[in-house]
Amino acid sequence: MSLHAQIRSEAGRIALFLATGLINTAFGYGVYALCVAAGCGPALSVIVSTVAGVCFNFRTLGPVFAAQGLARLPRFLAVYAVFAPMNIALLKLAEHAGVGPYLGGALTLAVITPLTYLSMRLFVFAPANLSDQPA
Repeated sequence: MSLHAQIRSEAGRIALFLATGLINTAFGYGVYALCVAAGCGPALSVIVSTVAGVCFNFRTLGPVFAAQGLARLPRFLAVYAVFAPMNIALLKLAEHAGVGPYLGGALTLAVITPLTYLSMRLFVFAPANLSDQPA
């Protein structure tokens, strides 16, 4: 595959990731907001929404990277195990800055989303080599 075709393919993958991510984010943020509204603190709300999101997101993100089956699930879980504490830490920073939990939860997406894409692309759904990349 030529470099130009790889760039186009990666741009399409990023666009699909973002489109799929809108659905995943709406689901995850909805669970987070419901937990906050129910009186859970932001940290517990992140944990609950992360667990719910893992179940939902694995099935929606796999096709973005042309992956099927459960073989990549342990790595997928590892990414979430790293980002959930990071998300909680960012929420605590936002809280200390006077930002409420709803806006804080939304603002953390600006950091978490690109890191999630990179982690999914390079660690979870990375092809064995360049010739394995789908067009």
